[in-house]
Amino acid sequence: MHPHPFHPLTDAEFALLSRHLPSPDHTRGRPPADRRRTLNAIFWVACSSGPWKDLPAEYGRADTAHRQLRRWAATGHMDLLLTLVANRDRRKDRLWNRLAWRICRAWRRVSRLVGLGSLLLAKRLGLRPALPAAPRYLPDPNLSETAQALVRRAFENPWAQVVGTFAALAKMMRLAGGNRRRWRLR
Repeated sequence: MHPHPFHPLTDAEFALLSRHLPSPDHTRGRPPADRRRTLNAIFWVACSSGPWKDLPAEYGRADTAHRQLRRWAATGHMDLLLTLVANRDRRKDRLWNRLAWRICRAWRRVSRLVGLGSLLLAKRLGLRPALPAAPRYLPDPNLSETAQALVRRAFENPWAQVVGTFAALAKMMRLAGGNRRRWRLR
């Protein structure tokens, strides 16, 4: 997946995305007046490295688009789009290929708001543009389980442990938790 500059959604791309996003009739609050314009606003910000306040006026209000993106992330619809992008056939699904970069970048914009499960989903899917950092800086639940088992075993007989065992285990636990300070959204 290669970066590319922003371009507005085509009719076919909008139709494909609309099928996988919730109906505006079944949401709380006032739905956006123009879903296509809101999607274009989200993708404009996602493809740029600037803040939401730099959104051009032709795409509507930045807070409307940002609120909608947060809602879709909270309801799991952004995770669904990310899964659809990961499971596409790269040779046949031209529409998904054109949308993949924008969806990954939009998901990256909400990566700090989603739960650990969603973050691990993006890591497991191998969609590097969606991750807020290199995979080694993200939490690793498998390493965490291994480290916890080793700590429990070491505490069964702490006096029999080699010098430095607990320091090494503490370092392993820190690595398992990831390093949130290394996360970059741009």
